[in-house]
Amino acid sequence: MANYKVEEIPGPHVELGEGPHWDDQTQSLYYVSLSEATIHRLDHKSNKVYSAKVEGCTYASFIIPVKDRSNEFIVGDGTRVVLISWDGLSDRANVLSCVADLGQEAAGHRWNDGKVDSQGRLYAGMMITESGGNPFEVNTGKFYRFDARSRTFFQQLSDIYISNGLTWNERTKKFYYVDSGAHDIKEYDVDKNGNLVSGKIFFDLKENGKKTLHFFDGMTIDAEGNLFVAVFHKGKVFKINPKGQVVQEIVIPAKQVTSVAFGGPKLDELYVTTAKKLVLDPQNPPAGATFKVTGLGVVGTPMNAVVL
Repeated sequence: MANYKVEEIPGPHVELGEGPHWDDQTQSLYYVSLSEATIHRLDHKSNKVYSAKVEGCTYASFIIPVKDRSNEFIVGDGTRVVLISWDGLSDRANVLSCVADLGQEAAGHRWNDGKVDSQGRLYAGMMITESGGNPFEVNTGKFYRFDARSRTFFQQLSDIYISNGLTWNERTKKFYYVDSGAHDIKEYDVDKNGNLVSGKIFFDLKENGKKTLHFFDGMTIDAEGNLFVAVFHKGKVFKINPKGQVVQEIVIPAKQVTSVAFGGPKLDELYVTTAKKLVLDPQNPPAGATFKVTGLGVVGTPMNAVVL
């Protein structure tokens, strides 16, 4: 197993870091602080982080570049997906329009993790808002596929606690999905229209049938089909091979590990977001930092811009 190195990138310690997205075109890592409605960009060449508040948004659940549109992104905000403009330098980002809004259909819920497949289609899921109840006890969330032509969300899954990590294996045409409250990773086939079918449990995190204090959060995949999964409350990222075996545990110096993404010019750097927001125990620095892991000896898969 390759030796790895973990180092903190120079950005702020955020309340709830999430949604890392590597943009090859700009050689930048974008990520959010979900509860603060802020977006962040690591410029890889200068190793400098730029941060902005998204005006008019309560949340920033994810940030994804729009294909063939410079300085335009989609951001999840509550029940809305909004189109924003940001030059990647300014301390303010502006909402250009609301792309779609689930409105009353998702009242009392908010977007959590969201990603885009190789066809440019957005997939994103809901969870109950923190003021609405305990998300580990209330499974009223849903998971959706967005159709850009009709500006419509199509429900894929229901009875979700906390919709979190998602990724695709393009070679095997499988989709992997984390519901943090279910304490597992599920595997699905994807039909020609992009709908999820034939779900089954790929990896069960429960111990002796019981849920643990730690749980799965964000997730990505490398070129060999290994999953890299953030383990919240454990300060680790698990590498899980295609057989469903944990083959490596990457230790992160922050307990609340939230998400992961491969980036860098060669896609061989693993970026890891964390949270400093109080959940169970006081979190001290470097909680809330984003980390870069090198020396893993693997290469990730490209991330995709959304087609609108």
